[in-house]
Amino acid sequence: MTVAGHLEEMRSRIIRCIVFVLITTVLAMVFADDILYILKLPSKDLIENFLILKPAESITIYIKTALFAGIVAASPLIFWEVFQFVQPAASGAQTSILKWALIAFLLFICGGCFIYFVVLPKAIAFLMLLSEGLTDSTVQITLSSYISFTIALLLCGAGIFQIPLAAFILTKIGLIKPQMMTAKRKEAYFALIVAAAVITPTTDVFSMGLFVIPMLLLYEIGIIFSKAVYKKNIFKGEKVYEEQS
Repeated sequence: MTVAGHLEEMRSRIIRCIVFVLITTVLAMVFADDILYILKLPSKDLIENFLILKPAESITIYIKTALFAGIVAASPLIFWEVFQFVQPAASGAQTSILKWALIAFLLFICGGCFIYFVVLPKAIAFLMLLSEGLTDSTVQITLSSYISFTIALLLCGAGIFQIPLAAFILTKIGLIKPQMMTAKRKEAYFALIVAAAVITPTTDVFSMGLFVIPMLLLYEIGIIFSKAVYKKNIFKGEKVYEEQS
C-alpha cells in the first residue's frame, strides 16, 4: 500500500473510533450519575463537599463523566481498529488481532484500577493535607476540577500499562529490538521518571514512586515480551537474538 493509502486507511479508522466514542458517550449519559458517584468514591472522608461555581458547570461535569465512560466502553473497539491497522506490518495471523485487542483492554482496565484503588486515595489525601497547610479556612474543591483531575490520572494509568504490549507490537513490526531496549535501559528509566514527575499530581517522592515503580516494572516486562517475539520472528538479513550473559 502507498503512503497515501496508509493515510487514507488511518483517517477512516480514526473516524470510526470517534464514532464509537460518540455512541458510547451518549449511552453513558444514562448512567452519568452512577459513574459520577464511583469517581467520587476515592475522595470519601477526604473531601466533605464539592463546589459548583458556574450555572452551566453541572452540564460540563456530566459531559466529562460520560465522555470518560464512553472512552472506556469504546476502548475494545478502538484497540481493534489500531491492531487492524498495524496487523499487515506484523505479518501475523488475522485471528491474533482479537487476542491483541483483548490483552490491550485488560491492561487498560488494570492500569485504571491501579490508579483508582492505589494512587488516587493517597494523592488526594496528600493534596488535601498540603492545601490545609496553606489556608486557615476549610479547603473547598470544585467538582469540575476534581473530575478532570481524576479522569486524567485514570487515563494516564491505563496508558502506562500498555508499555509491555507496545514493546511486543513494535518488536513484531521491526521498529525496535530487545537489544535496543536493554542497551537504552538507563535512558528509558530516566525518561519514565521524568514522565512520572510530569503526570504525578504531587511532588513528594512517595506519590511519585507510586507511578515510577510500576512503569519501570512494566518496561522490564516489555523487554521480556520483546525478547520472546524477536526469537520467534526472524527478519530478513538478521539473526535470531541471543541474550548475552
